Amino acid sequence: MLDDVMGHGSVVKSLKNALRSKKIANSYLFSGLEGIGKEFVALNFAKALNCNEVDDDCCDKCISCRKINDGNHADVMIIRPAGTRLKIDQMRVLQRQGSYRAVEGNYKVYMITQAEKMTAEAANSILKILEEPPGLMVLILLTSIYTAILPTIRSRCHSLKFNPIPLNLLRDELVSRMNITESKAKWAALRSRGMVGKALELIKSDKDDSEDKLSKDLLRLSDGSRKFLLNIFKNAESLGKTENALDILISWYRDLLLVKQNYPEELLVHSDEIESLKKIASQYSDIQMENLIRNTIKIKYLIQRNINSNLALEVMMLHSFDNLTTRF
Repeated sequence: MLDDVMGHGSVVKSLKNALRSKKIANSYLFSGLEGIGKEFVALNFAKALNCNEVDDDCCDKCISCRKINDGNHADVMIIRPAGTRLKIDQMRVLQRQGSYRAVEGNYKVYMITQAEKMTAEAANSILKILEEPPGLMVLILLTSIYTAILPTIRSRCHSLKFNPIPLNLLRDELVSRMNITESKAKWAALRSRGMVGKALELIKSDKDDSEDKLSKDLLRLSDGSRKFLLNIFKNAESLGKTENALDILISWYRDLLLVKQNYPEELLVHSDEIESLKKIASQYSDIQMENLIRNTIKIKYLIQRNINSNLALEVMMLHSFDNLTTRF
């Protein structure tokens, strides 16, 4: 239910106001980092639009809500990239089906995830739908890269931005709703950097050891040892196969910078490794730490834009090695 959403109060308020007033936009653009909760909100909005029992939310009990939860509602569809791209054929199916009236519910709702991965042809097809929207159809685009969406598409959508939840708020919400200890909730909130979807994944999986090991291995760059250079290509291949490893690596570099600048220990994601962080941070300058973060974010962005991941990661690690072996 929308009332169950953690954080994102302004987004939920806007959607509930639209439901109460029956002023539903033909198209929405949900933007925010991966794992921040966009799809959860979109799915619950789709249920609310078609719920048989509640006007400004969903009940999660009626036949319509249950069908959407099970993924077999005739009027609700989630469209995901086919491989690495959202293709024109997928948009043609959407356009064809969207031209018909709703079969089971009040609205036909189509959610397009990772909308930044639309091909040029697919984006143009979506633009045509937005210019001449059919009847009671609601299109929800979800993206982690707002600027990758064509301005002509953005201007025709009701845009809602999802921001990370303050860490203390997320920690308290996790404790009250997930029935977990405060220390585990703090760990999940810090590791997810305020992104509720990732926090819930961490709690359910109960570990991210493989991704953490990769990131710790990369920190060995800081010892300036040329022998590690031989492992760069092997680690690049491993990183390319691990979805969250770059985010975790960025969190390590962030902690190094915070330690370097004497921030309180409670702000650290990896506070359990404080002694190792202090030892590494003492060897390098703020500029070097900032360069590492900037370089890693750039590579993550390039990979999201479908640059060859192994090649991009190899270049990233070579640059990281050069940065850490050059004294400022």
